[in-house]
Amino acid sequence: MCKEEVTCGIVGIGLYFPENVRTYKDIAELSGIPEDVVLNKLGINRIYYPGEKDQTSEMAIWAAEDCLNRTGIDPKEIDLIIYFGENYSDYQLFSIAPKVQGKIGAVNAWCYDMECKCGSAVVALDQAKKYLMNDAGINTVMIAGGYRNVDKVDYKDNGISFLFDVSCGGAAAIIKKGNNRRVVLENANIADGQFAESIIVPGGGSRIPFTPENINKDYLKYYRLQDPQGFRSRLAPITIKNLAKVTEMACKKSGLSLSDITFICPLHMKASAHRELLGYLNLPPEKSVYLSDYGHCGQLDMLISMRNAEEKKLIKEGDVVALIAMGFGYVWNAGIVKW
Repeated sequence: MCKEEVTCGIVGIGLYFPENVRTYKDIAELSGIPEDVVLNKLGINRIYYPGEKDQTSEMAIWAAEDCLNRTGIDPKEIDLIIYFGENYSDYQLFSIAPKVQGKIGAVNAWCYDMECKCGSAVVALDQAKKYLMNDAGINTVMIAGGYRNVDKVDYKDNGISFLFDVSCGGAAAIIKKGNNRRVVLENANIADGQFAESIIVPGGGSRIPFTPENINKDYLKYYRLQDPQGFRSRLAPITIKNLAKVTEMACKKSGLSLSDITFICPLHMKASAHRELLGYLNLPPEKSVYLSDYGHCGQLDMLISMRNAEEKKLIKEGDVVALIAMGFGYVWNAGIVKW
């Protein structure tokens, strides 16, 4: 964790969401799933849907600008920018961090892209903290991400109905050395490579490049679940257990126990899984944010949850907040923040 004399805290969080939304009724109509199932089982009230201007990089930039405006930080103060959003973006083989750096005027910052799928925010915060602790020349770090994987959801494929909550937007945060609020403590991570190719978009990569013959095959353009029965039978028994386990690991590394957690900011998941996670952690529903009005914005969910919780005064000074995520591959991630 951050040394007592060198705390690393989150100064503020910026967000961006498109104007377009899809309601649970829209998703029900597109998918053929009953409205009450979309609303109550999948946990979707609405999701955001991108307009023409809402490119992955632009949404990250607008969130970064919102973060600067909310915190009053001069972009020239930023020493490092870590892009933690999705690699599905404006172009193939495209680095977004340099574009963010240039657009916001962070002329003194160096930058790079990283990704740990939907756990990326947790890992990016940990990377930011480690740079702040170990590099005397780094005092201010921004993490920024964009996400529009909603483009890759085929509502006609009920085999991936667990992805019908996928949404879009941008999120950013600034972390400063010496900031004593929202102190970033430790994180922990678990990986299980048996699921590495379970959920993929088959086409457009080096294995199945697009050609004139296959360019119109919808199967290749959207998320597809490989071996659905085997995937579910292997993943279901361990998913929530691993989320609880990785949270306990992060607590232990932070010198805490699970019973010290007073609030959680998890990624969006189906309603029953959210309740199951709360049960493992012995917390009531009001000690969490459920993102039914946002959907699953991938890597961004934990930052969205934190800002929502703070704006609604659900978190108070002294609270121990767990950021909890999992991502395709599969990875499970948790990080601890002390308010």
